[in-house]
Amino acid sequence: MGASSFRRPRDCTIPELLARLVAAFPDAEALAWPSRAHRRTFAQLDQESLEAARAFAAAGVGRGDRVTLWAENSPEWIVVQLALARLGAVLVTANTALKPPEIEYLLRQSRSCGVVRDAGGDANPRAAALAQVRARLPELRFEVELARAGAAPVAAPALAWPAFLAAGARVDAAALRRGEAALAPDDVINMQYTSGTTGFPKGVMLSHRNLVNNAWGIGTKLDYRPGERLALTLPLFHCFGCVVGTLGAFASAVTLCGIDRFDAAAALDLVEAERCAILYGVPTHFRMLVEEQERRPRNLASLRTGIMGGAPCPEQLVRRLVDELHLPQMVAAYGLTECSPGVSINDPDDTIERRATTVGKPMAETEVRVVDPAKLREVARGERGELWVRGHCVMKGYFEQPEATAQVLLPDGWLRTGDLAVHGADDYLRIVGRLKEMVIRGGENVYPAEVEEALRRHPSVRDAAVFGVPDERLGEDVRAAVLLKEGAAADEAALRDFLRERVSGVKVPARIFVVDAFPMTASGKVQKFRLAEQFGGAPAKRADAGGGERGGPRTEAIENRNVRRPA
Repeated sequence: MGASSFRRPRDCTIPELLARLVAAFPDAEALAWPSRAHRRTFAQLDQESLEAARAFAAAGVGRGDRVTLWAENSPEWIVVQLALARLGAVLVTANTALKPPEIEYLLRQSRSCGVVRDAGGDANPRAAALAQVRARLPELRFEVELARAGAAPVAAPALAWPAFLAAGARVDAAALRRGEAALAPDDVINMQYTSGTTGFPKGVMLSHRNLVNNAWGIGTKLDYRPGERLALTLPLFHCFGCVVGTLGAFASAVTLCGIDRFDAAAALDLVEAERCAILYGVPTHFRMLVEEQERRPRNLASLRTGIMGGAPCPEQLVRRLVDELHLPQMVAAYGLTECSPGVSINDPDDTIERRATTVGKPMAETEVRVVDPAKLREVARGERGELWVRGHCVMKGYFEQPEATAQVLLPDGWLRTGDLAVHGADDYLRIVGRLKEMVIRGGENVYPAEVEEALRRHPSVRDAAVFGVPDERLGEDVRAAVLLKEGAAADEAALRDFLRERVSGVKVPARIFVVDAFPMTASGKVQKFRLAEQFGGAPAKRADAGGGERGGPRTEAIENRNVRRPA
């Protein structure tokens, strides 16, 4: 089998995907990690993941058992992902920023039998964090550290990765391979915990079919070609990273090129050195990449396409990606962890305006409907409502949380996303906000995404986040936080006047605060509930902080902490 006969796999297990890759491209480069001088062919990656699977089997891990992976990006991260899938075990991904109470919750709620981790950094040493909570985790049987060469010796009870692998020698490799044939595409093999932009996370159960078919759909839409190279700069613990990233590459026989963590300079260096054709990111990352390319231009002529997800993509930024990062086929996509994650995506030949204002059409074999969240009736095309999704992408449910599952996953297979959308007559989707983020100000609905896009058009504003805070008189009131461009200044009154010319008065925030940074998840999403906590304290009355047209309803100012005041 060769490149001309290779077909992107679907409706199969991850071990079947790997077997097809080895049969078609045994000597093609599967994985490149230049910073670690690490390169592997598909045949070598198959063998390494088999050895790791034997080690997990020796540790007593079997089909349906859960193992948490708490580490930054590395080649070993991907080996663990493939190894657990070969056993039918469940990979539980853990955000690298978790603190001791948070990792305790995740390990306990997932009932993980083991944890694979790296050492972490000074701000978040993972061995010390686990030592604090291990006594309260009776189901946790083993701990493995992905120690790098030259690192300090691994302290008990953890095992160093090489020692852990050595223990797998007693497990018969042929028997393990035979066991792979008994796995089913609908087996759960991945648990992603929701990112926490709106509250405490839940474990999203995803199957082989969920993940492989999502990867198949991405590669088909963007016409990935065997031998192309993908720059992976996203965190692997996030669904974007370990599904659209790793499996999105491997389902199309694309080489995965990685770095340990996002850094704009390192990311562009990777693209240039490895001649990558594909680049993924969220708007926050892409803004940093554009700014870095301005500072020190690289030869990015190899780039062809990529995906921007996680947040709306301003038109000005799309144009800069096309022109300055050489991404003529850059597309926007929409997804959520509960959908494995991809739901919709642009066509690579869509106009820039369409790529900036929509998230494309539903992916193959994915149904969508837009529903009035109060009446639970489908609205007409072009009207706003909650987006529902049905298809092979939809999760199996939340782990051991049947009530939470029933709230979002309906008996007929429809998933309530909680996102507000408009489905146009041309089949393109626009995401206009979160149902939970929608602010009801004096009985009027305010959609933060609309106000954020208007704020980003101000020449001094680099990014904006709009959110609601409780208000005794209005029910909720609108606030905004903005990041300014380097060297720029902004006056709060001028920003509000700027908005009044572009959105109706009820949508103009009562206060706009200039901040040095947004509270973010490790995957690059703004935690608006943190902004609401910071800026939603006890208000101090003032004469006129009106949020509507001039002379409109009186609102209230607040005292703030850790914020740079508007000039």
